[in-house]
Amino acid sequence: MLSELSGVITIGIDPEIHLGPVTLAWHGLTIAIGIGVGALAAARWAREEGLSTEPLNTLTALLAIAAIVGGRLFYVIEQGGPLFATNGFTFDGGVIAAAVTLALYAWRTGLTMRYLDAIGASLALGVAIGRVGDVINGEHYGKASDFFLAVRNTHPDAGTPDSTMAYHSGGLYEVLLAALIFAIVWPLRHRLPRTGDVAWLVLALFSIGRFFELFLRVDSPELALGLNNAQWTSVVMLVIIGAGRTFFARRAGPPARRGVSRPGA
Repeated sequence: MLSELSGVITIGIDPEIHLGPVTLAWHGLTIAIGIGVGALAAARWAREEGLSTEPLNTLTALLAIAAIVGGRLFYVIEQGGPLFATNGFTFDGGVIAAAVTLALYAWRTGLTMRYLDAIGASLALGVAIGRVGDVINGEHYGKASDFFLAVRNTHPDAGTPDSTMAYHSGGLYEVLLAALIFAIVWPLRHRLPRTGDVAWLVLALFSIGRFFELFLRVDSPELALGLNNAQWTSVVMLVIIGAGRTFFARRAGPPARRGVSRPGA
């Protein structure tokens, strides 16, 4: 049950769905739905660009596996704990692993990097849906708060420390951040001048948004200068994004008009 109580959001949903002998986790379910919806959005973008949607099937599977493995590895490196578990994933680790996998796959197969934009344009939508499970589970919480977007998870199996308290919800803030990024980027998907600009923009907006959102969370240890590990990762990603976009822009030359192909585009 989701309702407003005393100015905050109250969620009393069991983090797990029990269907007889089968138990499903909301976290995994919403991630699966997010991947599926994101793949549909990417396929629509590809069709609009005159691209075959067939490579997206392989890409979706590879990127989903890479994101899960990378997200878990980064979490274990940062927080410790067993490698194999059903919860505890970092967004940055998933994005980095997925980006490296995509680049390697495109390089090995000669796949046009226009598919990078297809994935980028749909990434935010998939994340907005996938993060709903974090809100239900009470993961990525911050300090106790009476802010109107603070979340009180009343179910005893939720991840927050105290079911009587409301906390800043990193999961909810990232749902809102991803939804905002999608609302900004999707209408621009055919208007940016260069191949790859959509993907660069999405990654940059996530890095900037998460840098500020992470001030409200307590699930990443402080590293230096008052910033935590995840914030420093966002800073490094922004530097890489800026350098990468500049490098590829110079290599590609002047941007081509929409509908006019360039050799090697």
